[in-house]
Amino acid sequence: MKKSNFFWVGFADLMTSLFFIMLVLFVVTISFLQFKMKENISILERNKWVIQKNELLIKENKRLIDSLQNKEKQLNIEIQRLSKLLKIEEQFKPLEDSPYFVYLDQCKKFVARDLICKQIFQSKETTIKNEFIEATVKVGEVLETFLKNMQKSNPDQSYLLVIEGNMANELDESINIDHLWGYKKSYERALAVYSLWQKNAINFRKYNVEVLICGSGFNGLCRDKEEGNNKRFSIQIIPKTENQSKKNKL
Repeated sequence: MKKSNFFWVGFADLMTSLFFIMLVLFVVTISFLQFKMKENISILERNKWVIQKNELLIKENKRLIDSLQNKEKQLNIEIQRLSKLLKIEEQFKPLEDSPYFVYLDQCKKFVARDLICKQIFQSKETTIKNEFIEATVKVGEVLETFLKNMQKSNPDQSYLLVIEGNMANELDESINIDHLWGYKKSYERALAVYSLWQKNAINFRKYNVEVLICGSGFNGLCRDKEEGNNKRFSIQIIPKTENQSKKNKL
């Protein structure tokens, strides 16, 4: 055989071997790429789950942050409200020290010293007795001065001044405590007090005060044990603040 024939036979064998090697490498490469692709898909799926979880966590954290911020705002509002209430309570201190008023701890209210245990009205009447007119006017003047000072120290605060008339049930205790006549007469007593103050140029409305005239008839808390002494009137000064339940009575 010629040398050239050996060359071509060897060359063909070499090419066949190279082809086989390339085929094996191709198969191995394809298999490796498929494995890597599956691995990457698995990683992507895991990352997708992690991303979704993180997104949920972010949303939850945002919700918690918003909730905390709202609570902080509410807390600040409550702190401001309580500070305002403390300031108002401090402003009522002059009434405790006033020689014209006495604080009744059991009733949580102030009463006019000169009108304690006094029958200010005649039985079934709505006109103030002459001997108590001067004391009643003085109560109005002291209250007006007090409210004027309250407005100066706290101009944004407003108040509700309740003038409440009371009735005694000493003559006939069989009268129903909710009898309409009692409510009507007690209202007229409160109106008589307010009219007396108006005649003496006492004007509470100038000082951010809303005046409410009412009558509790034969009802009412902290009534005098001596029934006849319930022929009287009472005063409440209520600061107009949110959720304010404490009432200061005079």
